Amino acid sequence: MSADQPRLSIGLPVYNGEEFLREALDSILAQTFEDFELIISDNCSTDATEEICRGASHFCP
Repeated sequence: MSADQPRLSIGLPVYNGEEFLREALDSILAQTFEDFELIISDNCSTDATEEICRGASHFCP
């Protein structure tokens, strides 16, 4: 494994998840283990899911 790759990948599929998405992202980003990547797969949501994800991306390196 390359030193540039994270040790853990987290997949988060979501569809119209605005009601719970912020809480889920906050929980993931609050972990003490930091060597991970978060992959969010949005299945063409029609709510604010995309905006929430884009907002959270500012907290991820």
